[in-house]
Amino acid sequence: MNYTEACKVLGISPDLDREEAGEEAKKKWKKLAAKLHPDVNKSPDAEEKFKKANEAYQLVSSDKQDGMDSFGGNYSSGLDPFSILRNMGNMGNQSPRMTQNISSSIRITFAESVLGCQKEIKINRQVKCENCNGNGKYAINNGCDACGGHGITTRQQGNVTFTQTCGKCGGRTSVEACKSCNTKGVVQSEATLQVNIPGGVVNGNILNLQGTGNYAGSFGPMDQYTDTRLTVHVTSEPGLSLEGSDVINTVELSLQEALAGCSKIVNTIKGYKDITIKPKSRHNEEVIIPHLGVNGKGNQRVILDVKYPEDVSKLIEALNEPKKEN
Repeated sequence: MNYTEACKVLGISPDLDREEAGEEAKKKWKKLAAKLHPDVNKSPDAEEKFKKANEAYQLVSSDKQDGMDSFGGNYSSGLDPFSILRNMGNMGNQSPRMTQNISSSIRITFAESVLGCQKEIKINRQVKCENCNGNGKYAINNGCDACGGHGITTRQQGNVTFTQTCGKCGGRTSVEACKSCNTKGVVQSEATLQVNIPGGVVNGNILNLQGTGNYAGSFGPMDQYTDTRLTVHVTSEPGLSLEGSDVINTVELSLQEALAGCSKIVNTIKGYKDITIKPKSRHNEEVIIPHLGVNGKGNQRVILDVKYPEDVSKLIEALNEPKKEN
């Protein structure tokens, strides 16, 4: 790709001088990056377009005059020129990183999946290297005795500090590879996350924890991070299942128990509880235990499984058998 082609990709005029082209390229690239980054744009050709736009931006911006010319004629109050210089290697020019989301998992109990819970997880992620501001390198003293190696000179007028490009070194900058991150721009870090797991999740659900993943670059003043994709594994509870916002289980009854009525002990998300089976209950009827479903708003539905005798004689015996005292 040549310079003219790169300008066309970015949508800027190749007739601009190098400084103007670099500034325009920076603006266009930020918009294209936000639009085409594969973490945002899921179209099949997004990644290829993203790479092409990145290549074009690198070509045009590298042709821009190097140095601190953007400070010429500008002024600010109380600026430390060397600290500015140190971070200028990355400021506003950083390309989005081709960084993946983090995948993690957690196991919770069935009761926690129904009622919701808060859990703490630890993840290893890549964070921006603060030493080089995520650039992998930083500006150092350029050896000029006129500006003290800063590339700019300053003068004080009242409470205002004026800065301009050094006339001796022409604002020349020197850079050094960052040893803190080994030029990668990121360092490994362990993070502890407090995760709110909503009631009603089921085994295999994935929670998307936005902005908790790996460092993905800086867009303007904002640092961007990918997401953490948390897969929830739910430990099964014998006899219990979730249907919508209700917990479901089944209790077996003999025909005599169904006709005469009885009490049964059933498992719930809050331990074992007694329920009353009314007389003349039928197969597949339900007993409702309120507020033992999702978030305490759903219910537990106990489905009656009446076991009928295999032949008529057993049915007659069951009907004539005296009722047992509970």
